[in-house]
Amino acid sequence: MKTRNLFTGIILGITLVFGACTVQEDNIGDITINEGGGTGTASGAVVLEGQITENRTLTSSEVYELRGGVSVVDGVTLTIEAGTRIIAGNTGGVFAYLAIEQGAKIIAEGTASQPIVFTSNKSTPNPGDWGGLLLAGKAPINRGTTATTEVASLTYGGTDATDDSGILRYVRLEYTGGKINADAEYNGLSLYGVGNGTTLEYIQAFNGNDDGIEFFGGTVNLKYAVVTGAGDDSFDWTDGWTGNGQFWIVQQTTSAGDHGIEADNLKSNNAAAPFSNPTLSNITLIGAEDGDGKNEAILFRRGTKVSIHNMIIKNFSKGVELNDDQTFTNLNNNELTIRNSIIDNPTSFELSAGTATVDLANFATFNNYSTDASGTAVPASFEINGFRGTYQFTVAVDGVDNFDPSTLGTFFDAANYVGALQEGDTWTSDWTRL
Repeated sequence: MKTRNLFTGIILGITLVFGACTVQEDNIGDITINEGGGTGTASGAVVLEGQITENRTLTSSEVYELRGGVSVVDGVTLTIEAGTRIIAGNTGGVFAYLAIEQGAKIIAEGTASQPIVFTSNKSTPNPGDWGGLLLAGKAPINRGTTATTEVASLTYGGTDATDDSGILRYVRLEYTGGKINADAEYNGLSLYGVGNGTTLEYIQAFNGNDDGIEFFGGTVNLKYAVVTGAGDDSFDWTDGWTGNGQFWIVQQTTSAGDHGIEADNLKSNNAAAPFSNPTLSNITLIGAEDGDGKNEAILFRRGTKVSIHNMIIKNFSKGVELNDDQTFTNLNNNELTIRNSIIDNPTSFELSAGTATVDLANFATFNNYSTDASGTAVPASFEINGFRGTYQFTVAVDGVDNFDPSTLGTFFDAANYVGALQEGDTWTSDWTRL
């Protein structure tokens, strides 16, 4: 046995500094915008609408407004400077979005002190004020060689696992999730068949109406991600996503929220290849009861596979639910695993009815801690004091805090502790919003 305070994470408040985009000819307030450039003032913004058909650099000296759907087309690169701001919601409303089509790129490199921010321009912003950010790539999916997105009608998928849609770094997406109808809503960040040549780091989805970040197949990796106050699922994957993830944080609010993670393979064919099969490490999922008594940390269903290491689940009514026979088969074959993790909820595991026999013994043998017999009992000293506070596991047992994810591959950093933050970590500081 060892006694140690594993980690303290502090997320500071932020100054809102925002993002930018392409230019159409228009007049707004007391400014005139000309094709190829313009000057924004406090009373106006550069309007973006339609297609972006040539390379553009968007500067932090401007504020840019999305009016309806804006698409960057094949062969074009959109560059966004650190500290720029993109607004949407008043004109175009829920149909306002920015899409990076197959063959196009976005280079949006903010910094911790100057993040790029997409947000609502309404005087009283609310979740769902506008659509979101969509990337469509040429990496493999499992619903055909290619498919069409449920919103914005983008083609995605292909055979290039290393496809490159650009860079998103220190980007915050606020008040997204515009609802088109009962079956179609935008997410904060939608990743359609995006390849692992794309860089995604330091991304926050804040107070969206639907999912925070969703993967639709592809091979893209994601490191340093925060989803706060998602109206539906915080992280979601389907269509055969096979990428990696490390240092993810979920914080639900009492106003809304479904799963911390919702994970599918393919609804129409649970055994479709390639299987959804990501590898994740250093995940923190913090729940909040929104009144329906149904919030679950994770839902694995429809044949997904996954390997998760060094995870904390806390404050959900249920920990992990597994549905569908193919999912159970994957579990029994050790192709769906949770290792070196703490699952501290009133119910740790829930299994839906199915014909497959389910064996949870592997959870107990993989150095997990839970509130039932699927793992070692969680020590009474384990607690989480909110998103900003101290995560303590003062009675740590060898195995839980000693797994080194860097052994999983070159994407992963050495981080032999549970959860996304350890004592002294500052990667959430300045650029995130509570």
